[in-house]
Amino acid sequence: MMNKQRWLVLYIVFIFLIISSPYWLWQMKPANTLHVLIVNKTVPDDTYREHKGLVWLLNQQKYVKPDGARYDVKKDYVGFIPTAKKERPWPTSLQSYDVIYVADTYGVYEKDFTAEKKKGKRSKKVYGGLTEQEVNRLHEAMFAGNKTLIAEFNSFASPTDPSVRNKFYALLNVEWTGWIGRYFPKLEDDEVPVWVRENYEKQYGKRYAFTGPGYVLVNEYDRLVILDKKEIGKQGVLFTPTKKGEKKLAIKGSIPYSYWFDIVKPIYDEEVLATYTLSLSKSGKEKLRAIGLPTTFPAVVHHRNARYEAYYFCGDYADEGNVPNIYQTVGLDVWRKWTTRHDPNGTTSFYWKAYVPMMKTIFQSMHHDEKRTVERTIAKTDDGIQLAGRVGDQYIQIYKNGKWKNMLLKGVNMGIAKPGHFPGETAITKEEYFRWFKQIGAMHANAIRVYTIHPPAFYEAFYEYNEIADQPLYLFHGVWVNEETFLRTNDAFAKENTDEFVAEMKRTIDIVHGRAAIPPRSGHASGIYRYDISPYVLGWIFGVEWEPTVVHATNTKHAGLPDYKGTYVYTKDASPFEIWLASMMDEAIAYETKTYGWQRPVSFTNWVTTDLLTHPSEPLEKEDFVSVNPNVIYSTNKMHSGLFASYHIYPYYPDFLNYEQKYVNYIDHRGEKNNYAGYLHDMKRVHRMPIVVAEFGVPSSRGMTHRNVYGMNQGFHSEQEQGVINKKLFEDIVHERMAGGFIFTWQDEWFKRTWNTMDYDNPDRRPFWSNAQTNEQQFGLLSFDPAKNETMMIKVDGRKEDWAFQQIAPAFQQDGRALYMTSDERYVYIRYDTTVKQNKDVYILFDTIANQGQATVLNVPNVRTEGVDFVLHLRGEKEGRLWVDSYYDSFYYHYGHILNMIDRLPYANKKNNGVYHPIRLTLNKKLQIKGKTYPFDFYETGIMTFGTANPNDGAYNSLTDVSVSKQRDGYEIRIPWALLNVKDPSMHEAMGDMWKGGLASSRTIDGIRIGVYEKGFSYPEHLDAKQFYTYTWDGWEQPTYHERLKRSYTIVKQIYKSVEGERK
Repeated sequence: MMNKQRWLVLYIVFIFLIISSPYWLWQMKPANTLHVLIVNKTVPDDTYREHKGLVWLLNQQKYVKPDGARYDVKKDYVGFIPTAKKERPWPTSLQSYDVIYVADTYGVYEKDFTAEKKKGKRSKKVYGGLTEQEVNRLHEAMFAGNKTLIAEFNSFASPTDPSVRNKFYALLNVEWTGWIGRYFPKLEDDEVPVWVRENYEKQYGKRYAFTGPGYVLVNEYDRLVILDKKEIGKQGVLFTPTKKGEKKLAIKGSIPYSYWFDIVKPIYDEEVLATYTLSLSKSGKEKLRAIGLPTTFPAVVHHRNARYEAYYFCGDYADEGNVPNIYQTVGLDVWRKWTTRHDPNGTTSFYWKAYVPMMKTIFQSMHHDEKRTVERTIAKTDDGIQLAGRVGDQYIQIYKNGKWKNMLLKGVNMGIAKPGHFPGETAITKEEYFRWFKQIGAMHANAIRVYTIHPPAFYEAFYEYNEIADQPLYLFHGVWVNEETFLRTNDAFAKENTDEFVAEMKRTIDIVHGRAAIPPRSGHASGIYRYDISPYVLGWIFGVEWEPTVVHATNTKHAGLPDYKGTYVYTKDASPFEIWLASMMDEAIAYETKTYGWQRPVSFTNWVTTDLLTHPSEPLEKEDFVSVNPNVIYSTNKMHSGLFASYHIYPYYPDFLNYEQKYVNYIDHRGEKNNYAGYLHDMKRVHRMPIVVAEFGVPSSRGMTHRNVYGMNQGFHSEQEQGVINKKLFEDIVHERMAGGFIFTWQDEWFKRTWNTMDYDNPDRRPFWSNAQTNEQQFGLLSFDPAKNETMMIKVDGRKEDWAFQQIAPAFQQDGRALYMTSDERYVYIRYDTTVKQNKDVYILFDTIANQGQATVLNVPNVRTEGVDFVLHLRGEKEGRLWVDSYYDSFYYHYGHILNMIDRLPYANKKNNGVYHPIRLTLNKKLQIKGKTYPFDFYETGIMTFGTANPNDGAYNSLTDVSVSKQRDGYEIRIPWALLNVKDPSMHEAMGDMWKGGLASSRTIDGIRIGVYEKGFSYPEHLDAKQFYTYTWDGWEQPTYHERLKRSYTIVKQIYKSVEGERK
């Protein structure tokens, strides 16, 4: 009996131990110290739900503070204290923290403390949003090294100021699109905030009557998109780890997520560890694509660099009010993970199945990861000079792992302007520079070139980028010559020219060493330059594309000048201009060597016009007039880093490239004829030093300026074509053994002009709008697209949802037809709803200025109106052409009437002469080459390209002018302002009566008057010109725009990745 009782007791004890084992095993488990700073500004009550799930997990996993204490949900955070209704301040130092977790910054509002709270109405902010000081402290803490930053949804959205938000983006390596969203199981439920209903009714002008499941998407300007049960699938929002995320986060499979999320874009796609996918029907997907919203987008982004790591959770993950009251139990999290059912209508399953496993893995990795350090080695000469790099036989070399390594330069040029500003305003911010450096690094480029001094923000961002980058970006810094002084003096040796150039070189040298204070100068960058980037400045490229007449005048005036014998540079058999260049280079090298003890490779800017070759097929004397030969300039034994040649080389200009037979017939490494490769081959043959192609590329512009014999024209390329040609040019650079190349250019430049459009716009207003006809504005790999963001821009793709989203009312709806119009900084947009049939003609008539224009509509018989300046003729699904009243044809007036380069037409100077002209751009004047005459060259730019202009479509063509809807029930059209003779849309300035006032004439217009004609229908009735619809638009002083990486960026990224930077 006693034995049975004993066994019973033992059995009971055993069962008790098993049942209680999770508890006592937890007690036996050693604690780990992890110092976490929790930032939560959204604590309106004592539930603390925005960080409650995080604190529970920290305690359950037995992470403790440095003093051994456990985390307290009520005390261990900075932010709003609901019981005291005041702020708990940040600690004085962030140095001791391992993790900074920004849970929520939305804040606390007046109605959070009233009965109105549950209704979701908005009210006045009491406290909330990140401040600039707080973001600056986060920045300092992260760059101090070896910390982890974790942030969740609504860390940087409203009410955080946009300028502060941009700084926070940079730490997380993401950008917010401005959109948030949520899946609701019942759109009619009280869980849907009141402001959603109110905004919908205000925006769309109809009653909110949604029922059943759906998505609510809202942007930062409170514009709504609601997808109801007809437009969605059955699975709600699915959170799915990427392959990389499965390993990093210890999560597999898709998990429903049913709370608020934001839509962000990563700087590096490979940093996305998990994505959201919206379950949608075909119509729902089309609706979002039309507006510019993705259906799959990041859920978790992990950024790791040489200083710190950061996670961004694109949802309210730690917001879990329903956690157990106890945490002192081993395995409780695992049990809940497996027993909680998948539920797209609740948050609990996501917390246990995704957030908890993910955070456990992240916490564990912090303890096992090695500390991150950055080490850079600098070469020194025997006499103590530090070398940033040196010139090898064929390449620039860098010092790496104790050895000099050849480096093929895979670079990009960077200008100093952005939309709304001239270059001299130096308006680019640090955050913009920093983001661009990241994107350039992600493109597998290893070098950047700038032409002149940038604002301090450039150097600070460049320094910080290289502090965190695994692979640095190197800089080739230019020093600009004052071209006005250069041209006016017509003598390089003129004292004012030389003094100014020397002063600018010394300023630039001081700047890269972080020791400069530049006072404000009109048209120049200024400020305090504190950041020493000298280890990453791989070379100097002094000067500009030298004007050949000034070179020749200098040589003539100083004929017989003896060769230069400097301390670091000397010349042999040099011309006076080359001697001047050598003396300038010597001055710069001497200043940097003596002042800072540094040297780096040195070159001067050169271009094909002043190369050292002779070109018998060049028709223009100025383009083969004089040479500037780098071969005659040598370095002394005190110049340790060496000299290299630097040229701007494009495939389409000067003209000899298209006519010199040895280039036109040159067979490249592909076995194809290639004039560009032929010229590079010749250049390599005649140079004794490495050659850097400091500029190359083609623009993705609608307008064109020069032809290339093999189609590598200056303009009229899609972004895809731009990328393919740039790739080909770089391959030629590599295979012809150049030292590398720099694509021209990184960002589009709205302020630029080009010779065949510059007489038709307002030169003082160029930065304020984007001229699609000016190729020089669109060389960039980064586009500045009009509108504040992608979803606010009309995308000419045949879809109508974006017009509805932007609430664009019809100009008319009549007989099954309708016309809509809008515009932005680049285009006038027209949507014309009509049946589209083969051979059916549609005519859209434009009356832009008063008191001129045609009374006929092209060759349509028996149709009369008045005042028509332009006619857009569309036929079926593939044909379209814009015509101009011959009296208003700037091409004919310029090249026929003024310059006499084309035949004169007796009718052209008469109003209402019954003749329309095609719209054309000039490409070249008549040429005489080796006794053969080549006629005046132009092309018709008024021909419409059909396709889709939506960057999210696989068939995207950036040259698209017209798109036909899939249902063939209408056209969507965009016309560049310049095609309508508008000189500056921001000021409503159009070309005036050129026959009275010349090309400089202008007129301020109130709007554009529109009529429509097709067989059997006209608007207005009888094409009464007095009844034309008048389209008006608001002018602007500052343009709206948003950044977008072009398709060409992706192609360049592929070629730069595939070509090894280190060379043998």
